[in-house]
Amino acid sequence: MKKLLIGFLAVGLIMGFAMTASAQPNIKASGQLYMLGTYSDNQKLVDSQSPNITGGSNSRANVANRLRMQFEIQVQEGLKLTTRFDALERAWGEQQVGTSATPGTSPWYGAQATTTERNISWERAYITFNALYGVFDVGYQQSRVWGTCAFCDDYDSDAGVHYRYMMGPWTFGLEWEKRADTGFSGEGSGQGGTFLGGTDNDNDVYHIYGIYRWATGQAGLRYELDRNATSGKFGSGIAAVTTAFPFGAPIPTATRVAPYGIAGLTSVEWVSTFNEIAPYAQWNYGPFNIEFELRYIWGKTDYNGSTGSIDRRGYSLYLNPKYTMGAFYGGLEFAYITGDDPKTTDKNEAGVPGGQAWDPMLIYGNYWNSKYQGVVGTGSPGGAMTAGGGIETNLLMFKPYVGWKVNPQLEVVAQYAWLKADQKPLNYLSDDYGKEFDLYATYKLYNNLSYTAGFGYFWTGDYAKGAFANTNLANNWLAMNALNFAF
Repeated sequence: MKKLLIGFLAVGLIMGFAMTASAQPNIKASGQLYMLGTYSDNQKLVDSQSPNITGGSNSRANVANRLRMQFEIQVQEGLKLTTRFDALERAWGEQQVGTSATPGTSPWYGAQATTTERNISWERAYITFNALYGVFDVGYQQSRVWGTCAFCDDYDSDAGVHYRYMMGPWTFGLEWEKRADTGFSGEGSGQGGTFLGGTDNDNDVYHIYGIYRWATGQAGLRYELDRNATSGKFGSGIAAVTTAFPFGAPIPTATRVAPYGIAGLTSVEWVSTFNEIAPYAQWNYGPFNIEFELRYIWGKTDYNGSTGSIDRRGYSLYLNPKYTMGAFYGGLEFAYITGDDPKTTDKNEAGVPGGQAWDPMLIYGNYWNSKYQGVVGTGSPGGAMTAGGGIETNLLMFKPYVGWKVNPQLEVVAQYAWLKADQKPLNYLSDDYGKEFDLYATYKLYNNLSYTAGFGYFWTGDYAKGAFANTNLANNWLAMNALNFAF
């Protein structure tokens, strides 16, 4: 409660300073409060009596919420301050503050950072101003967003300098971001989770892009240079960081030096340099609508000493054609993310992972399900079918879907997905993740308040068996309902 009062006092001080800076500042407040209840019947995807697993039933249920508030303070024409914080982000009944100040544990998901469940998490503060014929955004702000957002994460905030220049239908931009270590929660990029000592032990990302907009659509092209030296020098106080294949095949018994490397290495210093080209297009033509995005990434991770370097080259493709006929619509969502071939130890073929903001299904690849119930497949011999936070990796997905806008208040959606791994891990019996069917409906109680109820059923594929043919699989189902208030 004390932290909450301090937070609101800080907001009041910000507003007070703004009022002294200008006789008539324009202050705009926006926000969101969600309350989400879910029941997941079998996150492990295996029978509780099956060999090759530990523990029994894995059904889970909880209700969670989060308040998000954003303030935009227009001091004068061409000069604005934007700030945002999250509060009360936790499952109902959870302790108010995490038990440890060190990210890495959480009652609702072991790989989350406890900093995300504090009473207040202040994540953004940046200045927007007009200069050099364009617009600058400087400070902690939105990051990792581009195109269709199938491969981005609009929950994240990072420090950076963004510049954009508008000329008629064209927008050109330059960006520099100082990335924090990414937490699986997607809230604040896991800020504060790594000690960054020295002058070259950080993660810098540079963008140059162009976007063309017309009456019925838009198209863009972006180049990204990502240099990650956060594990380039352990002597400065940075400990070795290991993760379970975040961008390749998730093998529970082996680890790589984050973010890419050779299985089993846990203490070799490394620096990665990756390039990425990302074209996208969104187009409406009468009842037809189509979204397209491609990510092509290439580069290298250099290791210190005698350890060989790892070449990176991967692809990610997203396609979503849609047709609308009156109150009905239907489409086919397709995603392809190359996986890391386990037979090539000197190469990493993993594509750019899916974004936490992209939730293709209610169970598989769903950020909210992963956040509060854990990653689907964890505990099975095959292991997790996505990275933490529901991030899609190593994936081939076909998803037909249909929707019905019954009236201005009610919309019903049904969808079915075939899910496979692009690369089967060594000794695994199958590349079949499984299939999922979802049915959900959203009803607008008010213009700013909506209620959603849904049901999802997941038919478990043999990928969950891993290398153990005698594993007894079981399917999973999920029931959810959510109240979302936004203004």
